[in-house]
Amino acid sequence: MPTWPTVDIGGDYSLLTPNYLVSPGQVANVYASIRMDLYDGGRKDALLRSKDFEHAASLFEKSAFEKSITLEIVRHYYGIQTLKATITALEKRSKELKAQISRVKKFKGAGLSTQEDVYKLVAVYENNNFTLENTRLALETSKENLKLISGLSANHLKKNTFREPKNIHFELFETIKMLQANANAIGENANAIDAGYMPQVNLSDTYRKSHFDDQVNLAGFSGDGFLVDHQNKLMLSVNMRLFDNNKMSKESEAVKYQKLSLLSEIDHAKREQKMNFKLAGKSLKTTRTKLKSAKSALKAAQSTYAVIRQKFEVGLVDNIAFLDALAQRTLAYARYKETVYDYEVRKSIYYYYAGKSPKEFIR
Repeated sequence: MPTWPTVDIGGDYSLLTPNYLVSPGQVANVYASIRMDLYDGGRKDALLRSKDFEHAASLFEKSAFEKSITLEIVRHYYGIQTLKATITALEKRSKELKAQISRVKKFKGAGLSTQEDVYKLVAVYENNNFTLENTRLALETSKENLKLISGLSANHLKKNTFREPKNIHFELFETIKMLQANANAIGENANAIDAGYMPQVNLSDTYRKSHFDDQVNLAGFSGDGFLVDHQNKLMLSVNMRLFDNNKMSKESEAVKYQKLSLLSEIDHAKREQKMNFKLAGKSLKTTRTKLKSAKSALKAAQSTYAVIRQKFEVGLVDNIAFLDALAQRTLAYARYKETVYDYEVRKSIYYYYAGKSPKEFIR
């Protein structure tokens, strides 16, 4: 890469006491200088490459932060959906219990049920309402947390899902790329230090213009003949470090050890990401199986509840059987919805460990 020259201008003014023939009392100077390094062993190029790697590392860090925030938003989003589904199930249960309490009270008036039957249903109803209020509080807390992370209101969330993972190509985390860029930057810093042992060749040209006052003149002599009022100086300089008791060499070695430490950290991070990517794939498969099981359990619970409810309303089963069937239906519904949303979270985690941004796969 070309090395650009430097251009400087300057000036000075001085008062000298005492003055003499070749040293006027007042001297004003102005100058312009151009300087260029013809060869520095590659030091400046190495430093420039180091800055490029540092800039790339900052961009990778920004991207990595955005992906991690996206994953957190996904967790909160589907946590909110799960809580909403639980609230829906509890509200249905509350409505059903309220209807059955009203019916049993009528039966009690006709002598077909006891006050104990009413108490049991009311106790379950009140406990269900308590659970419902706790779940609503948890929902509001999750909404506030989502708003805190994303800066967006969670009152009107769309029901989005992720595409099924197919032919996903693995790529390294931005954090790993950031570490690699930092390691490269450190390596270039070591190269810049090593360049100090190479010859340093410099070319410079300086033009100076001077003005003199308060001069001393002797009989027959004038200071003007000894003073130069303008001068151009072209200079080529070469220098090379021959001995410094290995000072720069030790500095370079210390920097290189920093790079080796980062490279070791990078290798560990690569293995960890690949391991988590593999486990995320297996977790997806397990959750798919769990989803099928939860769906079947919900169908069975709904069917059982429908039968038990009919029997309970005609007095063929007691309220214990009814309440158990109702609880199983509510639990099965909540578990099914929880598994549905957990599967979406698992997909986002899979995309994340694949080195992708989960938001790119929302449909």
